[in-house]
Amino acid sequence: MKNKSFRFLWVGQAFANLGDIFYVVGLISFIYAITGSAFYLSLLPFTTTIFRFISSLLAPLVIDKLSLKRILVQSQWWKTILLIILGITLHFSQDSAIVVICFIAAISLLDGVAAPVSAALVPQLVPTEERMKANGFLNILTQTIFLAGWPIGSLLLINTNSQFIIWLTVIFYTVSTGFAVKIEVLSEQTTEDTHRSSWDSIKSGWLAIRQVPTIRTLISLDFITSLASSVWVAAVIYVYVEQNLQLGEEWWGYINTSYFIGMIISGLIVIRFARFIEKHTRHFIIIGLLLNSLLILFFGLTTMPALSLLLACLYGLPEQIRDVIYTKLFQDYASEKTLAKIYAVWGAVLNLTFAGSVLLLGYITEAYSVKTTFQFSSALVFLAFIYAVFKRKDLRRERV
Repeated sequence: MKNKSFRFLWVGQAFANLGDIFYVVGLISFIYAITGSAFYLSLLPFTTTIFRFISSLLAPLVIDKLSLKRILVQSQWWKTILLIILGITLHFSQDSAIVVICFIAAISLLDGVAAPVSAALVPQLVPTEERMKANGFLNILTQTIFLAGWPIGSLLLINTNSQFIIWLTVIFYTVSTGFAVKIEVLSEQTTEDTHRSSWDSIKSGWLAIRQVPTIRTLISLDFITSLASSVWVAAVIYVYVEQNLQLGEEWWGYINTSYFIGMIISGLIVIRFARFIEKHTRHFIIIGLLLNSLLILFFGLTTMPALSLLLACLYGLPEQIRDVIYTKLFQDYASEKTLAKIYAVWGAVLNLTFAGSVLLLGYITEAYSVKTTFQFSSALVFLAFIYAVFKRKDLRRERV
């Protein structure tokens, strides 16, 4: 935790994450201003998800050729260059939303490679006994930035304009790149798989998951719960606020805030009780899934505003603790290069799952009711709980 390079990593990623939020805020405003079209706005998250999915599938090709640090530095550097070109383009031409979408696609391709690499660097910078705390700290940082970044970005947009926000993001990306350059990795595999065929590189992450029961079980659990967690997207919560609570749309913001506060609190719990959680990872995973299933069910049934805020906050606690445990187990059971590939596969699965589950839950909400949607999500998480109970013996130490 006190490692200087780890500090460079999290500070750099903090600037990068904040920049990611700001540039999305700026581009949403810009696209809507020139088109007035909800369709073009919907293309932004769609493009981001699809191209991150593609990039995650192809990430092993890059991981086999370059060191993890070099990938992180170059991806952040190219994101900065692309955003500079975009800023110049918007200055001279303000009538092409398609051009903006193309830049978003290119930046998303770089994000799909950088995200797994950044996570895989942690084991090289933090001792094994401190990784649980480090992961908890990184999750707190991410959730805090996400919680604060959107309102701050909105305030900046109100008082400035989209082009100012784009150039501010360029500064953030530049700072992030500078911190990434300062990271010192003592021992890193750089050329172990340089002679692999492209197909062997692409499928290596999938093979690693298949070969390690622990990781295979965790990925399966996360796939099921990711289908259910899309119930917290704005499209569903808006309907929930209208039908269950019968309140204004601002309550979506309140519920969203409570959800992330719960995640931040859980990160603090992980840091404080890291050793205890590490000794009882199975119990925290299994009991956490059961709690999440019950909390989703009760949240979907309640009509009391104050109780809905409490339940949203409580839901974030076991979910975030479980996420930190997953990260720690991945780090324990895979070498650095393999870990980056596993994260890439995980990212690809989650992106595709999110895109599909949003449509599925949106359909259930429209065809039946929002209560039915939450009951369906609760059943999915309960299914994950049953699966975890049957697969608990798969959690054994192994490296690939």
